[in-house]
Amino acid sequence: MENQGIKKSGCNLIAQKNVILKLNLNYFYKLKFYFIILFTLICFAKFSNAQNFVTPENLTELDQDIKETSGLVNLNGEIWTHNDSGDDPILYQINASNGNIIRTVEIANATNEDWEDITADENFVYIGDVGNNYGDRTDLRIYKISRSALAASDEVYAEIIQYSYSDQTSWEINHNNHDFDCEALISFENNLYLFSKNWVDHQTRCYQLSKQSGTHIAEYQSTYDIECLVTGGEILKAPNRLVLIGYNSNGGSYTWIFEGFNDANFFSGTNTKLIWTSLTQIEGVCQANESNKIYVSSEEISDVLDPTLFFHDVPGDTTDVIEQNFQKFRVYTSNNYIFIEPDSEKSITADIQLLNTSGTVLYKKRFVNESQVQVHTNVSNRIYLLVVTTKQGTNTYKIVL
Repeated sequence: MENQGIKKSGCNLIAQKNVILKLNLNYFYKLKFYFIILFTLICFAKFSNAQNFVTPENLTELDQDIKETSGLVNLNGEIWTHNDSGDDPILYQINASNGNIIRTVEIANATNEDWEDITADENFVYIGDVGNNYGDRTDLRIYKISRSALAASDEVYAEIIQYSYSDQTSWEINHNNHDFDCEALISFENNLYLFSKNWVDHQTRCYQLSKQSGTHIAEYQSTYDIECLVTGGEILKAPNRLVLIGYNSNGGSYTWIFEGFNDANFFSGTNTKLIWTSLTQIEGVCQANESNKIYVSSEEISDVLDPTLFFHDVPGDTTDVIEQNFQKFRVYTSNNYIFIEPDSEKSITADIQLLNTSGTVLYKKRFVNESQVQVHTNVSNRIYLLVVTTKQGTNTYKIVL
């Protein structure tokens, strides 16, 4: 896909009157970040209990050769990624601790028209050349590669799965203004599943596709109003949970978790939306070595953010997220200090972070059994993001001095 510009991380209130930049979104998505957009704060205008916020761990910057990382897959503890359109047809094994490239493997009979996601089953790896920004592609395909060949050689050949969507009837050019783009691919049981990136209505449609080489129809299954542009997918094991990541045109980045579904009816169970507090352009996701954790990659935002690998928990029972995050705080300011007090008789044991409007962490400290926390804002900013993380969850506050 093309670079999207800086996403203003936020929630539904992000488009309030304090946002003064009005962007032409088509132009915004098309440019390679020639301008910088003010990072708008992600929380409510008044402090609140933000029970579904998540602050992923920033593990490491990624090597510049993979600055447009677009998919992730975990192959027996080895983390692999690829770039999107314009790169050679190469897979990169990376070190999740330092972001260095360990190995590269070229797909000899492939081209990278617009690689957007990667997935695997026990025997094969599947690379989705499925990006379709203009809506006019008639050469959508999946490259199917033997895992044993990938392990043994630095040059492999792929089987090819060509496909079209069962409900697409027009292939006229309509740049970033249609609903037949795709950036999320998963393997589940005997089939592949694609999740559309709907530019128009910010929903996602699920399609089922054969794993056999040849030409096939991706059959429409169901639709979910996911309220964002889906950019990656993964199936977590034991129990089966579908993870979709993405962002919306207001700038929010999200992890969606779907669980309790029957067969491949992914949207039939319960779901939870986790709102990121980080400034990102998230693109790839895969399960980490622990069953309840995921890696997420973010591509480069020119002159602002390096390509980055993130790490965060996925609650084992996401239906309990709201009930778990119950603790509230009283937050107020005086003489360039921010005061935090428990909204009850309890003391505060928490990790406190203060961020500026560029997403830079200005202050970070852990407090144990404190009746009151004082944070001095010894910088000239007027607007801050205060993140208070306890064992119950994360509370996020907008601070205006």
